[in-house]
Amino acid sequence: MLKIAIPNKGRLCEETLELLRSIGLRVSGGADRTLIHHLHGGKYEVLFARAHDIPEFVEIGAMDVGVTGIDMVEETQSKVDRLLDLGFGRCRLVVAVPENSPFTSVDRIPKGASVATSFPNLTRDFFARHGNAVSIVPVTGSTEIAPHIGVAELIVDLTETGSTLKKNHLKPLDTVLETHAVLVANRTALATRNSEVMEFAGALQSVLDASKRRYLMTNCPRAALDDVRRVVPGISGPTLMNLMGVEDMVAVHAVVPEDRLNEIIPRLKALGATGILVLPIERMARRACPWCMTSAPHPPADRPCGAGLPPCTRRPPGVRWPPVSLLPPA
Repeated sequence: MLKIAIPNKGRLCEETLELLRSIGLRVSGGADRTLIHHLHGGKYEVLFARAHDIPEFVEIGAMDVGVTGIDMVEETQSKVDRLLDLGFGRCRLVVAVPENSPFTSVDRIPKGASVATSFPNLTRDFFARHGNAVSIVPVTGSTEIAPHIGVAELIVDLTETGSTLKKNHLKPLDTVLETHAVLVANRTALATRNSEVMEFAGALQSVLDASKRRYLMTNCPRAALDDVRRVVPGISGPTLMNLMGVEDMVAVHAVVPEDRLNEIIPRLKALGATGILVLPIERMARRACPWCMTSAPHPPADRPCGAGLPPCTRRPPGVRWPPVSLLPPA
């Protein structure tokens, strides 16, 4: 059984549940939800937990993998492996002061200034790099109010757009850390149960890859195929199919980046393409390194690589190279 920890509230929770649903793991997320769910006949156990606790749960082996923020991993200094950048939950951990504060930059903050934050380790390390030993005031919520009630002179807190800071008459001075959701794994589980962990990670990766691409279908003049290939190279090249009873046209299918569609479609039309259809893709499985999740091939650990690529640095010591193909779970 693969044990998976996910955030129990907020946007990270909702977007994680949506990602899990996209790979067939349907976990209810209502207010009356249970904290532990068993899915697919006991193959997966999903635990709702505080995002702050998830790195530690994964490090000690209570959970095999978990979804949390980079900020939580860095704050707790947990020894876990980051498998995937999930791309959602993007925000910044910033230093902020009241709008009428005399502090105009981090370097102008006096030594020993009081800082309210729920990230004491990251805050302490950040100011230490600036040669300042500030006084940390630990808080667990409503950090923005701290300067206005005399609890602290400034704060270090998360912001997505800056609107909450502005509403509370605060202004950011500097960024401590840029963060987003990541999938982390227990190092022992990654070494001893690699196929289970990477099957799950590969399923998530297939959805993330597919979300950035679209499946394009069109009929093109056979004489324009060389130009069409340059417009829609696809993954390994476009798929070509003959059209019944039409000699001078062929059907072209290709996977294309979504953010290039507005450029691609007019270019295809100019080449004589007709009947252009664009469809969403649910998953796009790829072969990848089972330790670092990159699509670039690595050599086996026991022989040199003809292409000059080094072995994967995240392969656990003493573990032979497994040729794992990352496919979505059945």
